[in-house]
Amino acid sequence: MVLTTSNKSYLVLNITDGTALYTSPASFLFYIWGIIINNKRYKMKKTTTFLLTALAAVLSFTALAQTTITGRIFNERGEGVEYATVSLEGDTIGTLADAQGHFNLTIPNGKNNNLVITHVSYDRASIPFSSYSVGKPLSIIVKDKNVKLDEVVIGKKNKMKTILGKKLPGPTASFRGKGQQNWLEWGPTFKAKKNWVVSDIFFTIKKSTYSRCVLSFTIYEIRGKEYVNILNKPIYKTVTKTTQKTKLAIQPNENVILKTGKQYYVSVTIVDSDESGMLEFNSQFRSCIARRLSTGKTRKLPAGPIITLSGYELSQ
Repeated sequence: MVLTTSNKSYLVLNITDGTALYTSPASFLFYIWGIIINNKRYKMKKTTTFLLTALAAVLSFTALAQTTITGRIFNERGEGVEYATVSLEGDTIGTLADAQGHFNLTIPNGKNNNLVITHVSYDRASIPFSSYSVGKPLSIIVKDKNVKLDEVVIGKKNKMKTILGKKLPGPTASFRGKGQQNWLEWGPTFKAKKNWVVSDIFFTIKKSTYSRCVLSFTIYEIRGKEYVNILNKPIYKTVTKTTQKTKLAIQPNENVILKTGKQYYVSVTIVDSDESGMLEFNSQFRSCIARRLSTGKTRKLPAGPIITLSGYELSQ
């Protein structure tokens, strides 16, 4: 199984019979050029005029059809906030900030939704259309979350156990492209049979062609159609180029508590990379979900990456 996404911009050319041709602006110009050079009835002067007119029309269409917003996200200490989600409220348009909090987002004309900033460690921020539509770079400050930490009591004889294991092995799976343009997270769902505190997240890489990429791991509680991130701190792991099988063991920097009978979703994604590449890993046949980071849109899949969890059973 392969998860791939594209970040290409397209023109939509409506055809008279109601169908549509999807092509890039460059491809459209080449199409016009082909018509011109095969039509010998036109003189060179008319050909040049027509081509320049077509070029101006395409460029004008592209410019008028969208607006690009740029900016940077800071915390209250003036530090750039890494990999925050930037999206239009209630829409499918969104992106991720980079490691220093910089972002740019292209919005089609006619959209005037609020711009929403989310990050696991900070309160949600909302920017009205009147503030971001002026065309100037934005400086957005997000506030730290006020988090009440749960007390954890682990018995002295309590040993580390498997919370989430693996099921029937599947084919090789992969993330491809430039990490920050994927915007998809992927992983298994499961039901907690006991009260647990997570101590380790395990994920095995078969191969990586990225010179450097950053993986992000997240654990959500599923509440109906809502996915609630139960982490208070992000979990990142940097991976470099390798052709050898590599087992990652990641320890959360907080008490991550799973409650009996609750449904959870643990995911992995690439939030950053130096260049385009491919990250291969083993998959498994079990209930999994692919989720778009920028919009929260989900899709159920019959297979997904092997992510396992270990931890300790909590005393009642």
